[in-house]
Amino acid sequence: MSTEEQIQGVQSVDNITEFYEKNRNNIMIAGIVLIVLAAGIYYYGNVYKPEMEEDAAESLFMAERYFTEDSLDLALNGDGTYLGVRDVADEFSSTKAGNQASYYAGRILLDKGQYEEALDYLSDVSMDDEFMAAQVIVLQGDCYSELEQYENAGDKYMSAASKRTNILTTPYALYKAGLAYEKAENYSDALDALNELKEDYSDSQYATSADARIGRVKAKMSSK
Repeated sequence: MSTEEQIQGVQSVDNITEFYEKNRNNIMIAGIVLIVLAAGIYYYGNVYKPEMEEDAAESLFMAERYFTEDSLDLALNGDGTYLGVRDVADEFSSTKAGNQASYYAGRILLDKGQYEEALDYLSDVSMDDEFMAAQVIVLQGDCYSELEQYENAGDKYMSAASKRTNILTTPYALYKAGLAYEKAENYSDALDALNELKEDYSDSQYATSADARIGRVKAKMSSK
């Protein structure tokens, strides 16, 4: 190493030392903040979140049982001792049980005709299962359809149809999209949905009436 390089090295060390001395307090505070942050992340992920998941699952147990028994009012609002799915969804929204509770709440409120509140809960639901994920979006479309927002309903049904194409949910979603767009007088998109149903899912039970609906939509288009 040359003398010049040695001098530069000494100067670098001196600069670092000088910087540390001038900013010692700030560096110590920053270090403490990092330690506290790391401890908080560890506590949340390894202690708080698991405990919350367990509490949420316990709270959902009875409401879920009421739901399977078709005791929908008790499932939705609780029985005075156990929480209903509405409260579980609100109190434990960040948990798996809270997510499931939002789904139950949305379905029940849709059945009870409370479409806007149902939509609020269903919009918070996230499902990993491809069939359930598509069903949730279809239910959102049903809410919009009941609210007579047919264009939005059609868009939701088409989103459900393309979520993960399969023989179970896609034909049903395409069929409903055709109906919704027809009611919205968006005949072009209605035809697209019905033609896709007819061509790609001809074996589906929903495709059997596609020809008649296509003819009806075309007649409406020509009369406009």
